Amino acid sequence: MQNYHITREGERWLLREEGDRRVLIETASRDEILREARDYMKLRTAMVRVHGDDGGVEEEHRYPEEQNPLASRG
Repeated sequence: MQNYHITREGERWLLREEGDRRVLIETASRDEILREARDYMKLRTAMVRVHGDDGGVEEEHRYPEEQNPLASRG
């Protein structure tokens, strides 16, 4: 499973693969980066961690979404 991180730098929201400084997706809003990250992850098995302004992890999303135990009915 690959790990990705969403961070805010100034007025930009960025998606990067863990251990790589290259920006994969850059947007102006948090909602937009989450939408684009979801589309980007469609064919990947990955964990995306969304970081807050303090650097701590605020949310985690597993892809594909059916692997997310919180999203399953049961």
